[in-house]
Amino acid sequence: MTHFTRLLLSGTAALGLLFSACQAKSDAPAAKLADDVSKDEMVAMMKDAMVDAKATSGSGSPAMWTFSDEDTTVYLYGTVHLLKPSVTWRSPALDAALAEADTLVLEADVASPESAAGLQRLVMEYGVFSDGQSLSGLLEDDDEAVVSAALQANGIPMQAVDTMKPWMVGLQLSMMQIMQAGYDPQSGVETVLMADAKDKKLAYLETAETQIKALGGAPLDEQVQGLMATLSSMELGEEYLDTLVAEWADGDVKGIGALMANPAMFGTQDSYDALLTTRNKNWVPGIKALLNEPGTKLVAVGAGHLAGPDSVVKMLKKDGIKVKAVK
Repeated sequence: MTHFTRLLLSGTAALGLLFSACQAKSDAPAAKLADDVSKDEMVAMMKDAMVDAKATSGSGSPAMWTFSDEDTTVYLYGTVHLLKPSVTWRSPALDAALAEADTLVLEADVASPESAAGLQRLVMEYGVFSDGQSLSGLLEDDDEAVVSAALQANGIPMQAVDTMKPWMVGLQLSMMQIMQAGYDPQSGVETVLMADAKDKKLAYLETAETQIKALGGAPLDEQVQGLMATLSSMELGEEYLDTLVAEWADGDVKGIGALMANPAMFGTQDSYDALLTTRNKNWVPGIKALLNEPGTKLVAVGAGHLAGPDSVVKMLKKDGIKVKAVK
């Protein structure tokens, strides 16, 4: 469980997308989503988002921003937490910022040996039933058929996950699909940056517990809605994620916003708020506080947090921070 836990926590921004857009393939029947959105309607929304994303373009490399005062420079870099090894994303601007930085700031510590035991405990606490409930007991008959078909398509019997909460099952199926599609956490941006930053201080914007709570803290009925949203849009999962990575690699912030800054892509408004908006608000004071210590800081967080109307960049600007794009 520990290795899988680390994969799950390799980046909650990406996992929010996976919940809605990177699903296990199966021939399961259509399911209803939150607010009675049908499978066909969900697929149509995802297709529209991809069309909107492809209609804009970026600078040709992942976007980065900066702000500073008299003795401190802060860089903000949007990441993707799992990538195909063939993706080219390093840029001279990023390499210069990393070389200059004395501190690398990430979302949370999910890689150190010290975090392993804590992650295991948190996943058990928030991801597994301890009160006798079961996944099958939560699902209506039609929804159980959808979930069972998706699990069987991946060689997993319902009994093997029946003690898991809905969010955990959705993420397990999502992770299986993207790994099968060639996405590798070892090629993810944070993993690469950490390997290149062994001589630098590491800092974090939140704890692993915060990330787990964002994923698993929702009421069970909302978790079921999220799971069914995942399965209802399953056939577009890999294409949708490929589109997101292409937009990110091109530095197309508007394109990323079209794909990520949309509550419909998360199943519910509450899920969108929990995974993006609320966390962004919580991060802003800590990012601003980086100016209190002289030096250069590179903040690397999921690209979805730096795009759209509720982004960290816009929140910083509203607080009077003069954030500008790095050309």
